[in-house]
Amino acid sequence: MRRDLSIPKQFHVRKKVRGSKRKLLSFGIKLESILRNISNEDFGRDKVWHYHLPNPSGLVDSTHSSKKLRKEFLQLLVDKLIDLDVLMKRKYRALLLVSVPFLSQSRIDICVDSRYFEQLVDNTAAPGNWAPLSSGNIARELNLSLPNEYRVKGFLRVSKDSQRRVVEENWIIWKA
Repeated sequence: MRRDLSIPKQFHVRKKVRGSKRKLLSFGIKLESILRNISNEDFGRDKVWHYHLPNPSGLVDSTHSSKKLRKEFLQLLVDKLIDLDVLMKRKYRALLLVSVPFLSQSRIDICVDSRYFEQLVDNTAAPGNWAPLSSGNIARELNLSLPNEYRVKGFLRVSKDSQRRVVEENWIIWKA
């Protein structure tokens, strides 16, 4: 199965992306500054901390964004997850939730509670209408460089909006 990273045509974010390399580099710097401060934070008694991305929607969720740009964006997220795992030193568990086709909805989670981490990975924390994908691996299909100790699991949701049918995939990437 070949993964299609393009935005569906019925969505109206059609702005041409200018300066995509510069914007991607700037996004990487913003994300790195956020993740660098994570090890200094006190997580308290929370089960999980969500780190949403610093607003990349104009960059990666435009119908004019190239597949190459979207793949570079995913690789940047994977690289930052690996850096975060090194920074956390196995004290907490970090995972990357990648939303396809809307990559700007992706996020990085830090799990304080190991039982809650297992529930997130198995999709029992909030199962809703997400069904596990039986085949495929986004990292292999897009040739993302990911070390062997990392695992990838996908979930699919098909929802019917009033005017359109929306197919979404969520991919969870974590260090085993």
